Amino acid sequence: MPEYHVIPNEEEVKRLKKEYGLTKDQIAKDVATVRSWMLTQPHLPKLPESKNDEIDFWIEGFLRLTKNNLEKTKLGVESHFRLKTLFPQVYDVSDLPNYVESDLFEYLTMVMMPKHTPDGLKIMYYNFNDTNSHLFRPIEIYKRMRLMLDIYQKKGIDFTGIHVLIDTRHITLSHISQFDLFQLKNLIKHAQKAYPLRLKHTHILFPPSFIDVAKNILKPFVSKKMFARLSFHKNLESLWEHIPRDVLPIEYGGCNGNVDMIREEWKTLILKNNDWFLSNVSYKSDESKRPKKKKSFSYDKMSFKTLILD
Repeated sequence: MPEYHVIPNEEEVKRLKKEYGLTKDQIAKDVATVRSWMLTQPHLPKLPESKNDEIDFWIEGFLRLTKNNLEKTKLGVESHFRLKTLFPQVYDVSDLPNYVESDLFEYLTMVMMPKHTPDGLKIMYYNFNDTNSHLFRPIEIYKRMRLMLDIYQKKGIDFTGIHVLIDTRHITLSHISQFDLFQLKNLIKHAQKAYPLRLKHTHILFPPSFIDVAKNILKPFVSKKMFARLSFHKNLESLWEHIPRDVLPIEYGGCNGNVDMIREEWKTLILKNNDWFLSNVSYKSDESKRPKKKKSFSYDKMSFKTLILD
């Protein structure tokens, strides 16, 4: 069985390097700069020398994600370790072999599609297997997403943005009611920094009758920018206006494999990286050691009552 998702796609990597001016010498220089900066941050974990090559490649992935922006790369690296501290349940890998064979895993299909769009973006797809919500856990969405994105970081980033495609035919109000909206907002805020992807668009396919209710519930917790990038498709024809058919799987009128095959390949890839996940789970930030930001002094806020005259 071919592994559609095995990465990196060398042609896409070359395209990104050329677009962002990432030469071999420049990458080595920028990676060294970030590594040196990491050593000055007391709250970041101290990584063993055995992981030097892995960390260098990992940082290079952030450079691609941030279009070779050093400051955004530093923010991404720091946010990654902080996210692991703030949301340990998202990074739980205590028993991946049993997890990927569980009913919980099977209930939610979440994959990155194999091919890129013509402008170099990937398709992140998910749906629920049926309308019964007893196996639904909102945290599963975040956990599965991060497993895939961390594998891309390990294997090689060959894209900088995504289309999110959600088939909502099996979503009910019971699913929506299980979301902790404040947790969702907090997680999105930190995850956007830890995984600095460009969200091109979110496509809601076959929206349910209560979609307006769901939109009103979620709107206060999602940024205006993200909300503006939502599209609703009652049929496949309108989806094809945004995403070329040859990038989509057979179930959605495309020719890029089928969802079940791609899902099984992702299960295999997660299992193949089990030891790597386990070796990295303990590396997280120590927030008690985070340097406190210096408060800036503003003359605009100073009044005569705050002055002490000799």
